[in-house]
Amino acid sequence: MMQTLTLRQHPDLAELFKRAESRHLTDDELDAYLAVVPEHAARADASRALRTHDAAAVRKVITELYQLYPYALHHQLAMPKCIRDVRYVSAYAAHSMLLGDADWFRDKLLLWMKTILQSFEYPDIPAGTTKRLNPEPEVRAVLERLKPHQRSIYECYYRLKSELRRSLPPAAFTELDLYLQLPVDVLSHD
Repeated sequence: MMQTLTLRQHPDLAELFKRAESRHLTDDELDAYLAVVPEHAARADASRALRTHDAAAVRKVITELYQLYPYALHHQLAMPKCIRDVRYVSAYAAHSMLLGDADWFRDKLLLWMKTILQSFEYPDIPAGTTKRLNPEPEVRAVLERLKPHQRSIYECYYRLKSELRRSLPPAAFTELDLYLQLPVDVLSHD
């Protein structure tokens, strides 16, 4: 019986995604992807849209987080490192969506990144601060269940997904929704 290759096992795509580690695919790379899987044009369009919008979305979310959480007092070069890491997550979310493989995203980046993030004692919002970025009751309930050092991680990736929902075309967000939810679920929880 012949085994069917997954997209991540396809030799041309495996090499393409290896070359594009830690960044979004270029238009030429997306054209090469479509040469292999032309039926995934909607995924390629979603990847292009995310590449266009992620820098502004990430910067907005990180700026808002820094207004609440005192990262800069606890970590050197916190802002540029945070922006870099969140952009990595965005790029890998796009890769995973293109591959149609959530397990690849979890295994390739998120579990490794979770180990690193959970090793830091990220500061919570200072005592007495009542303002939160996400005032929705269901979000507040999640934040209350999380450990203090997990809250800003959750808020970061929840807010990133929310910001991208607002800024991406609806069809692109629909393609990416599952892959943008993975960091929210994996990175902030034990």
